[in-house]
Amino acid sequence: MKRPYWQAYWWRLRFRADGGPGWAAVGPGEFARVPDAALREASLDGWANALLARAPGELDDVRGDLLLECFAQPAAAAGAVPVYSRRVRLPGPRTRDRGPSTGH
Repeated sequence: MKRPYWQAYWWRLRFRADGGPGWAAVGPGEFARVPDAALREASLDGWANALLARAPGELDDVRGDLLLECFAQPAAAAGAVPVYSRRVRLPGPRTRDRGPSTGH
C-alpha cells in the first residue's frame, strides 16, 4: 500500500484569561511547525491531544481558556479556518483544604 502524502502543519497556542479582553499568543511566537517526528508517531489530533493534556498541569497558576489551532500554511491570514482547533479550560490555582473556619 502506498504511503499517504506527507502534510506539514503549523500551530499556535493562545490564552484568554477569565474576564480578559481577548486572546494572547502563548510561547515564543505566533506560529510554530508541528514536529515532523510527532506526526510520524501520531495523527495531528493525537499530537494535539497529548499537548493539551499536559497544559492544565503545566499552567496551573492561571485561570481561563487555552486555544490550540493548527493550519496547513505557515502563517494563516486573518479569518483563516484552522484544520484543527480545540479549546481547553484552565481551572487556575487550587485552593487548599484548610479545614473549618474558626472565625479568628
